[in-house]
Amino acid sequence: MGQMQAANERTVIEQVRDLMPRRPLTLMEAYSVAERQAYKLLELLDIQAPPVRYDKLLQLPNLEVELEPSYLMNHFAGISHFNKGHWTIFVDKNDIHGRRRYTLAHEFKHVIDHSLDRLAYQRFGYGDDEKRRAHVEALCQHFAACFLMPKTWVKNSWANGIQDVYNLATLFEVSVSAMDVRMRQMGLLEDADESKRATSTYFRLRTPVYLLGEAV
Repeated sequence: MGQMQAANERTVIEQVRDLMPRRPLTLMEAYSVAERQAYKLLELLDIQAPPVRYDKLLQLPNLEVELEPSYLMNHFAGISHFNKGHWTIFVDKNDIHGRRRYTLAHEFKHVIDHSLDRLAYQRFGYGDDEKRRAHVEALCQHFAACFLMPKTWVKNSWANGIQDVYNLATLFEVSVSAMDVRMRQMGLLEDADESKRATSTYFRLRTPVYLLGEAV
């Protein structure tokens, strides 16, 4: 009883963060953990059907989301800023609705990984910082896809006759390109040569970054 009460008293972010092993991960392990974290977050927020609503996420303590015009974002889609125990996620308000939602989910993965990423992802890129960062950003994209477009939900929608990428994108409130990638990953669409780009390239050209402490 005491252990259950202690678990319930832990914040949502802490409970999702607890799924991360405290050791270096392989890339495959990291993707698996990210998917489990996305589904755990949906469970804790009691979100059970598309589209994912952000109202409960925005009510989490010590977390604030700010929409900023593109000229203040320094060419980034999203920025996560941690200062004195408080997180602020800045999102480009000039982006389309679906991409803003994706950016927010992406940045929330950075929040979850706070203080654990250097250990967990230390083997990514084999000492090449640029490659390591690219792997981490792609991992955050995967988390966002799992959070906004859980496999079970997409498959159920498909089975219920919603089999057009545009209609599915509307239902899940994501960009058409993000839904296209998700469907191809799940084998629901044929994988043409031009669709074999990395997930991140379907999302946008700019890459969200993770900032700790003071913004730079």
